[in-house]
Amino acid sequence: MELQALVRHLGSWSAGKGSLQGKLTHALKRSILQGFLNPGSKMPSERALARALMISRTTVVTTYDELRHSGWLKSRRGSGTSVSANSPIIGAERNAAQLAQLASSPLLGLLGNQRIENIVDFAMGMPLPLTELPLDRFLIPADEYATLINDRLYHPMGIPALRHAIADYFARDGLPTSPDHILVTSGAQQALALCASLVAQRGDMVLVEDPTYFGALDAMRAIGARIASLPVGPEGVRPSVIRERIGATAARLVYLTPTFQNPTGAVMPVEARKELARIASSTGVPVIDDRSMAALVIEGTPPRPLAAYSTNAPIITIGSLSKLVWPGLRVGWVRAAEPIIERLARLKTAMDLGCPLITQTIAVRLFAAWEEACRLRQQQLKPRRDLLVNLLKKRLSDWEFRVPTGGLFLWARLPSGNARQFAQVALRHGIVILPGPVMSAEEGCGDFIRLPFFWEAETLRTGMDRLCSAWQDYKSGDHAERARAVVV
Repeated sequence: MELQALVRHLGSWSAGKGSLQGKLTHALKRSILQGFLNPGSKMPSERALARALMISRTTVVTTYDELRHSGWLKSRRGSGTSVSANSPIIGAERNAAQLAQLASSPLLGLLGNQRIENIVDFAMGMPLPLTELPLDRFLIPADEYATLINDRLYHPMGIPALRHAIADYFARDGLPTSPDHILVTSGAQQALALCASLVAQRGDMVLVEDPTYFGALDAMRAIGARIASLPVGPEGVRPSVIRERIGATAARLVYLTPTFQNPTGAVMPVEARKELARIASSTGVPVIDDRSMAALVIEGTPPRPLAAYSTNAPIITIGSLSKLVWPGLRVGWVRAAEPIIERLARLKTAMDLGCPLITQTIAVRLFAAWEEACRLRQQQLKPRRDLLVNLLKKRLSDWEFRVPTGGLFLWARLPSGNARQFAQVALRHGIVILPGPVMSAEEGCGDFIRLPFFWEAETLRTGMDRLCSAWQDYKSGDHAERARAVVV
């Protein structure tokens, strides 16, 4: 069992009430039940797991003893500790390595778990709903509802009104688009998964940014693709690096977030976008332009979508209403050439037949309020970003970061130490943070953490108090000894 994969899967294991030993025992049992730890899987040594979780070795020894006594684990002299063949398990062992990668992703836990009482969640990447929009934007008039309820079609490509609205949005953004270029999806995540499945197969190489959105890593791993990284600088990924990596790896797909990159906030300049479009056109390698963050402008005016700089390059543009308006709406889209849209639509139809008509109809009304939503979100995000920036500069002045002009996050570099270990200490101070390696296909960015600034001012201040307390504890070096008696 790869140690860091297990740590990722355990997630916020030490949050909540109870002893550390009791919570760790429960978390390891859950990992076995979920099929992450299969019968026969070798467990990390007590010393290694204690070091990774920043707790005392005694806590891990006691946990292993209890799990052995209850039949979940077994030990053999000279062979270490492993999961017992008699352990209850849900799920098959087929494709165990691939499933283990997905099981260790934080995505399901971050999106689906209920919030734990008295815990500040700085790991979540979903912004708060834009409640400043008038409620009637989310309500369907009676006459429209009567027409909708009598519609017996699934509209697998999306209802015509919404495809027209999305096409008009791209046209206003400098990218002429017709409804035939649009496929409506269940959020940008489904759009990304569909595109990856269409273009790449098991064993194919795909190029992704480093760091990147971990949901993209999950989508690539789910199809069995191999992943190579593209380093992200202050202006995103350099086109020359993309050209070189395509040639060196024979990559079949490139995934980028060139506008308010997640998590760094970097914005790729116009000239780089033009060069990237030429590279895509000359190599024929499709490029996914993920614009999920593009509407979250705080300052300035970002460049147009990548596809606006070429009429024939194989550029696929995806986006959604989740970040701008409401994550729960689950309305996303793909913009691409008609043949690609038709093939994607066939894939999507096999999965879900079509997106819910009611949410699509609400989305049409929200597109009519696009500029209003952008203005309201900007008014919300700017003071919160500035507050987090000022708090960091004042209270953690040796941390390094750049102030983004849009998006939802600060990408902060620790002056010393290990982000994974610090995240474990932070948990016991009542704050969940996302360490950099979670967002790296190569487990890099070990001294970075992602900090969201979309929370209300009170939550940001409370989170900063706990972050500072955790950092002082982490720097002191005696957190493992203190953890012996800690009960959150």
